[in-house]
Amino acid sequence: MDLRTVIKSGCPIYRAVPSSLRRLPCLVTTCLVVMALMTIRTSVSGQAATRSYADVPTLTLDQALRIAIQNNRQLRISALDVVKAREGLSEVKTNRFPALKSFGLGGFPLRPLSFTVPAGVLGVYPTVGPIPAHDSTITTPQRPTGLINASADQPLTQLYKLNLAARGAAIGLGLAREAERAQHQETVRQVKTVYRQLAQAQAEVSSAEAVVKYLTELSELTDRRLAQQTVLLSDSLTVKANLKQQRYQLLTLQDAFEEQKESFNRLLGRDVHTAFSIESQPSPEFLELDLKAARMQALEQRPEVREARLQRDSAKVDVRREKAEYIPDLSLNVTYLSFQNVAFLPRNASSVGLSLSWQPFDWGYKKHRIGELKATAEQKALSEADVEQQVIVEVDQKYRILNEARMLLDADADARQAAEQKLKEITNSYEQKATLLSSLLEQQSAVSKAETEYQHALAAFWTAKADFERAIGED
Repeated sequence: MDLRTVIKSGCPIYRAVPSSLRRLPCLVTTCLVVMALMTIRTSVSGQAATRSYADVPTLTLDQALRIAIQNNRQLRISALDVVKAREGLSEVKTNRFPALKSFGLGGFPLRPLSFTVPAGVLGVYPTVGPIPAHDSTITTPQRPTGLINASADQPLTQLYKLNLAARGAAIGLGLAREAERAQHQETVRQVKTVYRQLAQAQAEVSSAEAVVKYLTELSELTDRRLAQQTVLLSDSLTVKANLKQQRYQLLTLQDAFEEQKESFNRLLGRDVHTAFSIESQPSPEFLELDLKAARMQALEQRPEVREARLQRDSAKVDVRREKAEYIPDLSLNVTYLSFQNVAFLPRNASSVGLSLSWQPFDWGYKKHRIGELKATAEQKALSEADVEQQVIVEVDQKYRILNEARMLLDADADARQAAEQKLKEITNSYEQKATLLSSLLEQQSAVSKAETEYQHALAAFWTAKADFERAIGED
C-alpha cells in the first residue's frame, strides 16, 4: 500500500488538501498534507471538535449565561445584599409604630417588708386629730412578691425623622440593587469573554489531535518504508521527532484547556469537573453603532452612574436628618404599673400623658455636624459629574477598540483569502516546474500564519464587543 492509499483510507484531513496537490509525488504530498493540517478552517476545526467531544454535552453561550445568572456565587452574594437592604428598610419602618415595653420582677424577700407611716402624714383634723394618730408600721410578711410594668410610646415629632431614616434606607436598597446590576453585567461580560476563549482553545486542541493522528500513521508508514529501504533513516527520525513534539504541544493545549474549563465552571457556579464542549465561534455580522445613542444609554444604564446619583441623594438626606435633630422628641405615653403581694402600695396604677426629650444646648455640635454633611453632599455631587464623564470616556474608548477590532478582523480575513489564492497560484506554477518546492512550502506556512492571525482577531473582536456592551450598561 502506498502513501496515497494510506492517506485516503486513514486520514480524513486528506479531503482538506486541494485536488491539484494530491497528484504531486509521494514525499511532496506528505509535506503538503502536514502543512495543510495547520491551516484548517474554522468549520473543519468545529467538525473535529464535534468528533473529539462527542461524548460530552455541548454548552451554548445562552445556556452558559442562564446558568451563571442562576448559580454564580458572587452574583448570589450581591442578591443577598439586596435582601439585607430590603429587610433593613422594613426594620426602619417598624419604628413608626408604638414601642411596646414590659418589665416584670418577682422574688421572695429575705426579710419582711416594713413601711412606717408617720403620725399626721394624712392630715390633722380639729375633731379627729392627726391621721394616723401615731406612727404606724405596716409589714408585709415573707411571701412571694412581684412588680409588673408595661408601657406604650407612640412617636409624634419623631415621625419626621423616621421618614427621613426610611428614605435613607430606601436609597441604601437602591445602592444594593445597582451593585447587583453591576455584578450581573460583569458576570455576563466574563462569561462571554471566557466562552470565546474556550471556543478558540477547543479548536486548537482538535486541530492538534488531528495532526497527532496523522503523524502517527505517517510514522508507521515511514518505518515500513525504512525497512524496505525506500526512505532515508533521517526521514524516519524527522517524522518521529515531529510526532513527539506535536504530542507535547497537544498535551500542553489540553492541560490549558482543562484549566480554562475548570475556571469557567467555577464562574458558572457549578462543580468544576462538569464535562462540556463549546460551540465554534460564529462569524460576526456588520454592526452599525450610534456613538451618541450609546453615550446616552450608558448614562442611563450604567450602575456606576446610578450609584453616584443615589449617593448624592443619600448625602442630602443625611443633612436633613441632622437638621431634624433640633426638633424635640415628643411621644404619647401609656403606662401600667402593678404591685403583687405588697401591703400598703396600690395593686394597679396606670397613666396617659406625653413624654418630651430635648437637648437645647449642644455647644454647636449640630451646627458643625451639618456643615460637615453639607461638604460631603457637595463632594458626592462632584463625584457624580466625574463618574458621568468617566463613563463617557470609557464608552468612547470601547467604541474605538471595537471598530479597530472589526477592521483588523476584516483585514485578516482578506489576508487569509489572499494567502490561500496565492497558494493555489504557486501550486499551479510548481506543477509546471516554474517554481521551487521551498516556495510552495513557504507559502503554505504563510497560509497557516494567516489562519492563526484570523482566529486571534476573531476572538479579539468578540472580547471587544462584550466590553462595549458592558460599557453601555447592557444587562
